[in-house]
Amino acid sequence: MVKRIITVSFLLCTIFGLGKAQHNKLVTKEQLVIFGKSTTYVVLDENPMSEYNMGIKDAVEKYWKITPFKFISSREFDTKLKDPTASFILRTKTFLSKDKNCSEYNYLNFLMGDKVTAINDMPELLTIPLSYAGVEIDTYSNKLGIFIKFAQEHIKNLQAGSRPSEINNLKYYNKNIRDIKGKTLLVQAEDLSEEVNTLEKIKAQYPYDVKIVSSEEIEKAIAGQTANTIILHQISPSPKDRVGRSYKIIYGVDDSKMYYYNFENISQKRPAGILAKDFKRITFDW
Repeated sequence: MVKRIITVSFLLCTIFGLGKAQHNKLVTKEQLVIFGKSTTYVVLDENPMSEYNMGIKDAVEKYWKITPFKFISSREFDTKLKDPTASFILRTKTFLSKDKNCSEYNYLNFLMGDKVTAINDMPELLTIPLSYAGVEIDTYSNKLGIFIKFAQEHIKNLQAGSRPSEINNLKYYNKNIRDIKGKTLLVQAEDLSEEVNTLEKIKAQYPYDVKIVSSEEIEKAIAGQTANTIILHQISPSPKDRVGRSYKIIYGVDDSKMYYYNFENISQKRPAGILAKDFKRITFDW
Protein backbone atom coordinates (compact mmCIF):
# COMPACT_ATOMS: atom_id res chain seq x y z
CA MET A 1 0.00 0.00 0.00
CA VAL A 2 1.31 3.45 -0.87
CA LYS A 3 1.94 5.58 2.17
CA ARG A 4 -0.36 8.52 2.65
CA ILE A 5 -0.25 11.54 4.89
CA ILE A 6 -3.27 13.61 5.74
CA THR A 7 -2.26 17.21 5.38
CA VAL A 8 -5.57 18.96 5.83
CA SER A 9 -8.49 17.48 7.68
CA PHE A 10 -12.03 18.23 6.53
CA LEU A 11 -10.54 20.73 4.07
CA LEU A 12 -9.74 23.10 6.93
CA CYS A 13 -6.31 24.46 7.77
CA THR A 14 -5.28 22.05 10.52
CA ILE A 15 -1.96 20.47 9.58
CA PHE A 16 -1.09 16.97 10.75
CA GLY A 17 2.38 15.43 11.05
CA LEU A 18 4.03 16.72 7.89
CA GLY A 19 7.36 15.21 8.86
CA LYS A 20 6.16 11.59 8.77
CA ALA A 21 4.19 10.14 5.89
CA GLN A 22 2.23 6.99 6.72
CA HIS A 23 -0.91 5.10 5.87
CA ASN A 24 -3.58 4.27 8.42
CA LYS A 25 -3.39 0.88 10.06
CA LEU A 26 -6.13 -1.58 9.15
CA VAL A 27 -8.94 -2.40 11.52
CA THR A 28 -8.67 -5.62 13.49
CA LYS A 29 -11.32 -8.33 13.65
CA GLU A 30 -12.20 -7.11 17.13
CA GLN A 31 -12.68 -3.55 15.85
CA LEU A 32 -14.91 -4.83 13.05
CA VAL A 33 -17.16 -6.36 15.71
CA ILE A 34 -17.18 -3.06 17.59
CA PHE A 35 -18.03 -1.21 14.37
CA GLY A 36 -21.25 -3.19 14.06
CA LYS A 37 -22.36 -1.81 17.43
CA SER A 38 -21.04 1.73 16.90
CA THR A 39 -22.63 5.04 16.06
CA THR A 40 -21.07 6.46 12.90
CA TYR A 41 -20.23 10.16 13.12
CA VAL A 42 -20.25 12.01 9.81
CA VAL A 43 -17.87 14.96 10.05
CA LEU A 44 -18.98 18.10 8.23
CA ASP A 45 -17.11 21.12 6.90
CA GLU A 46 -17.11 24.29 8.96
CA ASN A 47 -19.32 26.04 6.39
CA PRO A 48 -22.78 24.59 7.12
CA MET A 49 -24.01 25.48 3.62
CA SER A 50 -21.07 24.01 1.70
CA GLU A 51 -21.92 21.86 -1.30
CA TYR A 52 -20.05 18.94 0.28
CA ASN A 53 -22.10 19.16 3.49
CA MET A 54 -25.36 19.14 1.58
CA GLY A 55 -24.21 16.26 -0.63
CA ILE A 56 -22.87 14.01 2.11
CA LYS A 57 -25.92 14.62 4.31
CA ASP A 58 -28.23 13.62 1.48
CA ALA A 59 -26.18 10.53 0.60
CA VAL A 60 -25.87 9.28 4.19
CA GLU A 61 -29.53 9.88 5.00
CA LYS A 62 -30.61 7.97 1.89
CA TYR A 63 -28.12 5.13 1.78
CA TRP A 64 -26.28 4.53 5.07
CA LYS A 65 -28.04 1.55 6.70
CA ILE A 66 -25.30 -0.43 8.44
CA THR A 67 -25.09 1.60 11.71
CA PRO A 68 -26.90 4.51 13.37
CA PHE A 69 -25.35 7.86 12.38
CA LYS A 70 -25.03 11.44 13.53
CA PHE A 71 -23.65 14.55 11.84
CA ILE A 72 -21.00 16.43 13.79
CA SER A 73 -18.65 19.39 13.32
CA SER A 74 -14.87 19.13 13.05
CA ARG A 75 -14.58 20.52 16.58
CA GLU A 76 -16.82 17.76 17.91
CA PHE A 77 -14.69 15.23 16.04
CA ASP A 78 -11.61 16.43 17.93
CA THR A 79 -13.29 15.34 21.16
CA LYS A 80 -14.57 11.98 19.82
CA LEU A 81 -11.72 10.54 17.76
CA LYS A 82 -10.22 8.78 20.80
CA ASP A 83 -13.44 6.85 21.44
CA PRO A 84 -12.76 3.22 20.39
CA THR A 85 -16.50 2.49 20.23
CA ALA A 86 -17.18 5.18 17.62
CA SER A 87 -16.82 5.10 13.83
CA PHE A 88 -16.41 8.04 11.47
CA ILE A 89 -16.93 9.22 7.90
CA LEU A 90 -14.83 12.25 6.97
CA ARG A 91 -13.29 13.94 3.97
CA THR A 92 -9.59 14.68 4.04
CA LYS A 93 -6.97 16.24 1.84
CA THR A 94 -3.94 14.00 1.39
CA PHE A 95 -0.70 13.68 -0.53
CA LEU A 96 1.07 10.43 -1.35
CA SER A 97 4.61 10.01 -0.11
CA LYS A 98 5.77 8.42 -3.39
CA ASP A 99 4.28 11.18 -5.54
CA LYS A 100 7.25 13.35 -6.62
CA ASN A 101 4.84 16.07 -7.74
CA CYS A 102 3.30 16.32 -4.23
CA SER A 103 -0.17 16.35 -5.74
CA GLU A 104 -2.98 16.58 -3.18
CA TYR A 105 -6.10 14.44 -3.35
CA ASN A 106 -9.47 14.48 -1.64
CA TYR A 107 -10.41 11.20 0.02
CA LEU A 108 -13.51 9.92 1.77
CA ASN A 109 -12.33 8.08 4.89
CA PHE A 110 -14.17 5.47 6.95
CA LEU A 111 -12.33 5.12 10.27
CA MET A 112 -12.66 3.71 13.76
CA GLY A 113 -11.97 5.76 16.87
CA ASP A 114 -8.88 4.87 18.85
CA LYS A 115 -6.72 6.29 21.61
CA VAL A 116 -4.45 8.18 19.21
CA THR A 117 -3.39 11.78 18.68
CA ALA A 118 -3.69 12.09 14.89
CA ILE A 119 -6.02 10.98 12.10
CA ASN A 120 -3.10 9.20 10.45
CA ASP A 121 -3.12 6.69 13.31
CA MET A 122 -6.83 5.88 13.35
CA PRO A 123 -7.79 2.34 12.24
CA GLU A 124 -9.03 2.32 8.64
CA LEU A 125 -12.14 0.60 7.33
CA LEU A 126 -11.88 2.10 3.85
CA THR A 127 -10.43 5.09 2.01
CA ILE A 128 -12.00 6.10 -1.30
CA PRO A 129 -10.30 8.57 -3.67
CA LEU A 130 -12.68 11.38 -4.60
CA SER A 131 -10.75 13.95 -6.64
CA TYR A 132 -7.69 16.10 -6.93
CA ALA A 133 -7.71 18.80 -4.30
CA GLY A 134 -7.79 21.64 -6.81
CA VAL A 135 -10.83 20.63 -8.87
CA GLU A 136 -14.49 21.48 -8.38
CA ILE A 137 -16.63 19.29 -6.14
CA ASP A 138 -19.04 18.61 -9.00
CA THR A 139 -16.47 16.12 -10.36
CA TYR A 140 -17.66 13.71 -7.65
CA SER A 141 -20.66 15.18 -5.81
CA ASN A 142 -23.09 13.33 -8.10
CA LYS A 143 -21.51 10.03 -7.03
CA LEU A 144 -21.49 10.45 -3.24
CA GLY A 145 -24.43 8.06 -3.01
CA ILE A 146 -22.58 5.19 -4.67
CA PHE A 147 -19.49 5.81 -2.51
CA ILE A 148 -21.63 5.46 0.62
CA LYS A 149 -23.33 2.33 -0.71
CA PHE A 150 -20.07 0.68 -1.79
CA ALA A 151 -18.43 1.44 1.57
CA GLN A 152 -21.05 -0.64 3.35
CA GLU A 153 -20.54 -3.58 0.99
CA HIS A 154 -16.79 -3.30 1.50
CA ILE A 155 -17.15 -3.29 5.29
CA LYS A 156 -19.38 -6.36 5.10
CA ASN A 157 -16.67 -8.06 3.05
CA LEU A 158 -14.12 -7.16 5.73
CA GLN A 159 -16.37 -8.58 8.42
CA ALA A 160 -16.87 -11.82 6.49
CA GLY A 161 -13.30 -12.22 5.22
CA SER A 162 -10.22 -13.68 6.84
CA ARG A 163 -7.70 -11.49 4.96
CA PRO A 164 -8.63 -7.82 5.45
CA SER A 165 -5.29 -6.60 4.05
CA GLU A 166 -6.09 -8.27 0.71
CA ILE A 167 -9.63 -6.90 0.60
CA ASN A 168 -8.51 -3.41 1.57
CA ASN A 169 -6.39 -3.21 -1.59
CA LEU A 170 -9.14 -2.03 -3.92
CA LYS A 171 -7.63 -3.94 -6.85
CA TYR A 172 -9.09 -6.96 -5.07
CA TYR A 173 -12.39 -6.00 -6.72
CA ASN A 174 -10.99 -6.38 -10.24
CA LYS A 175 -12.12 -10.00 -9.92
CA ASN A 176 -15.58 -8.61 -10.73
CA ILE A 177 -14.48 -7.57 -14.25
CA ARG A 178 -15.81 -10.88 -15.56
CA ASP A 179 -19.36 -9.75 -14.66
CA ILE A 180 -19.29 -6.49 -16.67
CA LYS A 181 -20.58 -8.06 -19.88
CA GLY A 182 -24.32 -7.54 -20.24
CA LYS A 183 -24.27 -4.29 -18.27
CA THR A 184 -24.60 -0.72 -19.53
CA LEU A 185 -21.60 1.48 -18.76
CA LEU A 186 -22.33 5.19 -18.21
CA VAL A 187 -19.44 7.62 -18.73
CA GLN A 188 -19.13 11.40 -18.86
CA ALA A 189 -17.40 13.01 -21.83
CA GLU A 190 -14.84 14.80 -19.65
CA ASP A 191 -13.66 11.44 -18.24
CA LEU A 192 -12.61 10.06 -21.63
CA SER A 193 -9.09 10.42 -23.01
CA GLU A 194 -8.77 11.65 -26.60
CA GLU A 195 -8.19 8.16 -27.94
CA VAL A 196 -11.67 7.02 -26.79
CA ASN A 197 -13.66 10.27 -26.74
CA THR A 198 -16.47 9.13 -29.07
CA LEU A 199 -18.76 6.12 -29.10
CA GLU A 200 -17.16 4.99 -32.35
CA LYS A 201 -13.68 4.97 -30.79
CA ILE A 202 -14.96 3.21 -27.68
CA LYS A 203 -16.74 0.52 -29.71
CA ALA A 204 -13.45 -0.33 -31.40
CA GLN A 205 -12.16 -1.41 -27.99
CA TYR A 206 -15.28 -2.30 -26.02
CA PRO A 207 -18.05 -4.56 -27.38
CA TYR A 208 -20.59 -4.00 -24.59
CA ASP A 209 -23.24 -1.32 -24.15
CA VAL A 210 -21.87 2.13 -23.27
CA LYS A 211 -23.46 5.58 -23.13
CA ILE A 212 -21.89 9.03 -22.85
CA VAL A 213 -24.16 10.88 -20.42
CA SER A 214 -24.41 13.98 -18.25
CA SER A 215 -23.60 14.32 -14.55
CA GLU A 216 -27.32 14.50 -13.83
CA GLU A 217 -27.95 11.20 -15.61
CA ILE A 218 -25.26 9.53 -13.49
CA GLU A 219 -26.90 10.85 -10.31
CA LYS A 220 -30.33 9.73 -11.51
CA ALA A 221 -29.06 6.21 -12.25
CA ILE A 222 -27.61 5.94 -8.73
CA ALA A 223 -30.80 7.22 -7.10
CA GLY A 224 -32.96 4.87 -9.17
CA GLN A 225 -30.58 1.91 -8.77
CA THR A 226 -30.96 1.32 -12.49
CA ALA A 227 -30.67 -2.40 -13.19
CA ASN A 228 -27.56 -3.79 -14.91
CA THR A 229 -25.90 -0.38 -14.96
CA ILE A 230 -22.32 0.53 -14.06
CA ILE A 231 -20.72 3.98 -13.87
CA LEU A 232 -17.20 5.30 -14.31
CA HIS A 233 -15.59 7.56 -11.72
CA GLN A 234 -12.44 9.11 -13.15
CA ILE A 235 -10.06 11.31 -11.18
CA SER A 236 -7.76 13.78 -12.93
CA PRO A 237 -6.09 17.06 -12.07
CA SER A 238 -7.31 20.31 -13.58
CA PRO A 239 -6.25 20.95 -17.22
CA LYS A 240 -3.62 23.47 -16.08
CA ASP A 241 -1.94 20.92 -13.78
CA ARG A 242 -1.44 17.71 -15.76
CA VAL A 243 0.78 15.84 -13.31
CA GLY A 244 0.04 13.11 -10.80
CA ARG A 245 -2.29 10.15 -11.09
CA SER A 246 -5.34 9.31 -13.15
CA TYR A 247 -7.71 6.98 -11.30
CA LYS A 248 -10.33 4.90 -13.13
CA ILE A 249 -12.98 3.21 -10.95
CA ILE A 250 -16.19 1.48 -12.04
CA TYR A 251 -19.13 0.95 -9.65
CA GLY A 252 -22.41 -0.95 -10.04
CA VAL A 253 -25.39 1.27 -9.22
CA ASP A 254 -27.86 -1.54 -8.50
CA ASP A 255 -25.57 -3.87 -6.53
CA SER A 256 -23.08 -1.35 -4.98
CA LYS A 257 -20.10 -3.41 -6.18
CA MET A 258 -16.76 -2.15 -7.42
CA TYR A 259 -15.96 -3.70 -10.79
CA TYR A 260 -12.69 -2.02 -11.75
CA TYR A 261 -9.97 -0.08 -9.96
CA ASN A 262 -6.81 1.18 -11.60
CA PHE A 263 -4.56 4.23 -11.62
CA GLU A 264 -1.58 5.38 -13.61
CA ASN A 265 0.86 8.26 -13.43
CA ILE A 266 -0.03 10.82 -16.07
CA SER A 267 2.47 11.27 -18.90
CA GLN A 268 2.51 12.20 -22.57
CA LYS A 269 1.98 8.55 -23.47
CA ARG A 270 -0.58 8.01 -20.71
CA PRO A 271 -2.83 11.07 -20.55
CA ALA A 272 -5.53 11.61 -17.95
CA GLY A 273 -8.86 9.91 -18.42
CA ILE A 274 -9.90 6.37 -19.21
CA LEU A 275 -7.70 4.92 -21.96
CA ALA A 276 -8.20 2.43 -24.77
CA LYS A 277 -6.23 -0.12 -22.77
CA ASP A 278 -8.65 0.30 -19.84
CA PHE A 279 -11.54 -0.62 -22.13
CA LYS A 280 -9.55 -3.59 -23.42
CA ARG A 281 -8.83 -4.73 -19.86
CA ILE A 282 -12.45 -4.68 -18.76
CA THR A 283 -13.50 -6.80 -21.76
CA PHE A 284 -11.00 -9.51 -20.86
CA ASP A 285 -12.83 -12.76 -20.14
CA TRP A 286 -11.34 -13.66 -16.78
